[in-house]
Amino acid sequence: MEKYIFLGLILYLTSYFFYIYFSHGLGHKAAYLQLRRFLPCAILAVLPIYLTLSPIISKPYLISMGIGILWIVTYPLLYFFTYNKSSSDFGFHFDIVFGLYFIGWSISLKLLLNYFDFFHTFTIFIFSLFELTIFSIILFQWIYYSIYRTCINDNAIMLIRETDFNETIEFYKSLPLLIQIITPFILFAVFFEIFLCNISIIQINTLSISTLALLVIITIFSTFYLWNTKKGVFIRTGIIELILDVQNYIKETKQYNTYLQQRLSNLEVITQNLHSNSPSTIIIIIGESESKDYMSAFCDYEYNTTPWLKDNKNKNNFILFTNAYACKDQTVPALERALTEANQYNTKKFSESCSIIDIARFAGYKTYWFSNQGNIGSAETAITLIANTADKAVWTKQNLNQFQYDETLLDYLKELDPNENNFVVLHFIGNHFNFINRYPPNFATFSQPGKYDLIPNYLDSIAYTDYVLKKITEYASKKLNLQALLYFSDHATIPDKRRSPNFDGFGVVRIPMFTYFSNSYIETNKEIYNILRKHQHHYFTNDLIYELVCGILNIKSNHYDETNSLASAKYKFTKETLLTDLGKKSIKDDIRT
Repeated sequence: MEKYIFLGLILYLTSYFFYIYFSHGLGHKAAYLQLRRFLPCAILAVLPIYLTLSPIISKPYLISMGIGILWIVTYPLLYFFTYNKSSSDFGFHFDIVFGLYFIGWSISLKLLLNYFDFFHTFTIFIFSLFELTIFSIILFQWIYYSIYRTCINDNAIMLIRETDFNETIEFYKSLPLLIQIITPFILFAVFFEIFLCNISIIQINTLSISTLALLVIITIFSTFYLWNTKKGVFIRTGIIELILDVQNYIKETKQYNTYLQQRLSNLEVITQNLHSNSPSTIIIIIGESESKDYMSAFCDYEYNTTPWLKDNKNKNNFILFTNAYACKDQTVPALERALTEANQYNTKKFSESCSIIDIARFAGYKTYWFSNQGNIGSAETAITLIANTADKAVWTKQNLNQFQYDETLLDYLKELDPNENNFVVLHFIGNHFNFINRYPPNFATFSQPGKYDLIPNYLDSIAYTDYVLKKITEYASKKLNLQALLYFSDHATIPDKRRSPNFDGFGVVRIPMFTYFSNSYIETNKEIYNILRKHQHHYFTNDLIYELVCGILNIKSNHYDETNSLASAKYKFTKETLLTDLGKKSIKDDIRT
């Protein structure tokens, strides 16, 4: 009996002192509460082994204990490593409670499966898969920390949610060949080891009715206590609570359609001026991961990566904005603000905000959304929610492991009726990693065709984007009476640096932005054009795109704040007042500007 008591005490004391040491800001009440709470947890962890008088050193038990202890340690420890110098108040007692209860639950369940011998191999196989899943959550956190030197956070979870199958395949294929080959074998080996340990015969004496009843009670109680979907311990552990917070955020964005009629019921839009006497087209183009730091039109770059834009930058029809920044270095949070009233500087919720699609429709345009980004789901992200409010929304066909180039979007423009007023949003895949897949092989200029080489591949993707922008502008000007075109990128990237879900310096938010205006637009809207020309070196963040579009459309609206619009003389922002990383960083701290 002494060895079981000793094991229980070891689990209890080490768990408690681990909690005390790797938490911050605990009051005496919280410390005392966990002193009491961890005791029954440790007892339950050991109780199934004691009831059956089983040997402590048993392979199935060691698997259960290993996974439970790793869960206790992983998130609290990695969080401490990341935030102990910046946060004075945190503690994750539910991770410890879960880990201890998981040990008792899994051991009691294995004992019952072994005792009743009901489809033993099959049930142990299924349970081993479940333990592998729990272990994978732990392993993923350690891999993430080893790569980024930070605890996983909501940005990382959101980034994973945004990633479609093609992007996953591209990322996997970009890994060294050895890793591609070894990874599946490692996962299989881990599972095989767990299964072999679990399938081992657990040597126990004949169980009495009372012992068997107690094991059943422990299993039922701990199953409910651990896995209850409303108040279970599992959903209150650090990593799972983080995942659920992101899930709740996504659920909230899905209310966008619910509030649609409410938003539009009080929307007023007054068109100040038609852009021309005949039907015309306005085009908004959203780039992806393009950095102005590598664009010859925006900086003195050693290679001419944007020949078309550079040739036109000083022409009257073009305005290049030299100090534009992304509000976030991730697509969805950046664009949900860029395309709606919600921004870093107000408290408006995305689900209750009007979008550029709403404004354009009320201004008398037929609205279109054509995207070369994978449609994750019609109600999955803020971007697709906005897109689906357009009169017509189309995503290019995304076949697994096949690449669709942005030039494909030109075909959709050919479907537009030139006798109507058209408002078109084009969403590029642009310069998204993996860069070598963003341009046709015969377009390679700075890299060798088919050769994986990060910076040269990125430069070729920029040159290809420049080519596509040229084709779209020329076609729309000739065929659709293009009056205005606005191009901006959702965020930037540093091509030779592994992308991090955390803010990784201003290089990931310095974006290109330019406008094209026809001669007739300039003639009809001289004031707007002159203000934009005057503001081309002003500082700007792309969560204010909504107001910029309102200004370009030359409208008045109860959902348009002119002081946020770069197209207005009332524009209020300066380098000192603008923010990025969703309000956490100030643009004035960018030493390169």
